[in-house]
Amino acid sequence: MIKSRSNLRILISLTIIVLFLASTILFGCKEETAPAEETAVEEETAVEEETAEETVAEEEEAIEEEPEVKQFEGQELLVSGSTTLLPFAEPAAAAFMEEYGGSVTIGGGGSGTGISECINGINDIADSSRQIKDEEMEQAESMGINIVEVQVAYDGISVILSGNIEGVEDLSIRQLSDIFRGIITNWNEVGGPDADIILASRDSSSGTYEYFLEAVIQIDKTEDTNEFATTALALQSNADIVNTVTTTDNAIGYIGLGYLQEALDKGAKSVMVEGIIPSVETVKDGTYPISRGLYNYYREGDLSEMGMAYLDFILSDEGQAIALDTGFVPMK
Repeated sequence: MIKSRSNLRILISLTIIVLFLASTILFGCKEETAPAEETAVEEETAVEEETAEETVAEEEEAIEEEPEVKQFEGQELLVSGSTTLLPFAEPAAAAFMEEYGGSVTIGGGGSGTGISECINGINDIADSSRQIKDEEMEQAESMGINIVEVQVAYDGISVILSGNIEGVEDLSIRQLSDIFRGIITNWNEVGGPDADIILASRDSSSGTYEYFLEAVIQIDKTEDTNEFATTALALQSNADIVNTVTTTDNAIGYIGLGYLQEALDKGAKSVMVEGIIPSVETVKDGTYPISRGLYNYYREGDLSEMGMAYLDFILSDEGQAIALDTGFVPMK
């Protein structure tokens, strides 16, 4: 009996020990497992957050790389006419497109051509180195069109000579009239060498031609029957006159002030007129005798928002700075 009780006590003790050990082991496992599970959850959360941040960063980068759509992207504007205005109009158009987008095409052809194309709806804006004529305005009005004038700059007409001409530094308006009318035909009559004078002029569609005809050949319209000599070369552009005078001996021609530096760089000589050097300063102060306004024309009520913005740009500080940089006299 005593032995049985002793065995029972031993069994109970062993059971308690086993249960204690089992509970200890189980508790220990739980203690070890919990941190592991928490670590896994934290790592998963961190990965998700990192992925989200990368996605946001990629979306922001894509937005930054997306090109800005400029105001007049996909729109077009056609400007044509005076070749005198080309050195101003071309860089001005490039600057406008860079800032506002769209396509601005600048063409030549002469002032008369540009105004005709404006009246007939071929271009959007006409460049002109002269004011529109009464008969052109009447033609437009007969078609129910009102033409609007915008002055964009001032210009001087420079007289250039071939590089071989010596002794001619200053010519009067009267001398220039007589030269281009064919009254004076030899350079020695105005202090130059004994050589026949070659006349480089413009064709009749040119605004520069018409201005020179009235201001010089016809002595400010006081001798309105005077005409160019029939021997004068009728060239299509300022650039053609520069090329002719710089590649031909004994020649004289007239060009817009914006082409003068190019002519000098190619070997031409510039002469004073009535003792005044052609320059931005002398045109601006009114002392240079052969100067004029430069104009843009458009059909009232028919010019697009882009066209109006282009004209505003031409007259802005930036646009007028381009006029000055290209050899013209700004409006302000």
